[in-house]
Amino acid sequence: VWSPVNNKKFETFSYLPPLTDSQISKQVDMIIAKGLSPCLEFASPEVSFMSNENTVRFSGTSAGYYDNRYWTMWKLPMFGCTDASQVLKEISECRRAYPQCYVRLAAFDSVKQVQVISFLVQRPSGGGGGWAMAATSGEKEMKVWSPVNNKKFETFSYLPPLTDSQISKQVDMIIAKGLSPCLEFASPEVSFMSNENTVRFSGTSAGYYDNRYWTMWKLPMFGCTDASQVLKEISECRRAYPQCYVRLAAFDSVKQVQVISFLVQRP
Repeated sequence: VWSPVNNKKFETFSYLPPLTDSQISKQVDMIIAKGLSPCLEFASPEVSFMSNENTVRFSGTSAGYYDNRYWTMWKLPMFGCTDASQVLKEISECRRAYPQCYVRLAAFDSVKQVQVISFLVQRPSGGGGGWAMAATSGEKEMKVWSPVNNKKFETFSYLPPLTDSQISKQVDMIIAKGLSPCLEFASPEVSFMSNENTVRFSGTSAGYYDNRYWTMWKLPMFGCTDASQVLKEISECRRAYPQCYVRLAAFDSVKQVQVISFLVQRP
């Protein structure tokens, strides 16, 4: 009789002993035969289950959405995969990169546009060990972002910090598109979504977060034509708030929305 005490389960296969590679291979053969696309996902134990601490729940006329319903994806879905050994190779790499994470194999249906299969291929092993900022593996040394103690903001935040020269090129692009640069900053404790610093509204529309917008540094730089003007303001903001995140945003005066945003300082 299954004991529910300290013995959480995921899906049908998780009630069985861990699957061997041979058994996983047979499942992959079935996935491929059905024309589905295999995909690997992983998650650390503290965010792998639904809980009030790590789940955002919206109320309203639509079904609730849980922010950890989807785990972090390992590379991309294996579209066009025809050989189970390719999947087993990726499973092996993911296991080596994240021995302290749950790893599951999912399969997507391109017609129904949904995930139709999902089962564990690894449970976390015991013992200590630190978390790497990124796992490096694969033929082309593809980096897979680690979500553990490593929060990100936008695409550029997955790269090393931008140099002033690189920021200047981005500003040149912003100006060339006729957008208005703007600087915003926030202390670490209010820079991320959380139950402590976020206001959630219920209703028929999507929730609005009161920290989606950080504090503005001066006014947007309307009519800016020189990247050096923006770099000067970034330098001043960095000096004034060395313990804050600083990001450069760009506004579109036609669409009346922010269309670009990336970090120019981490605390």
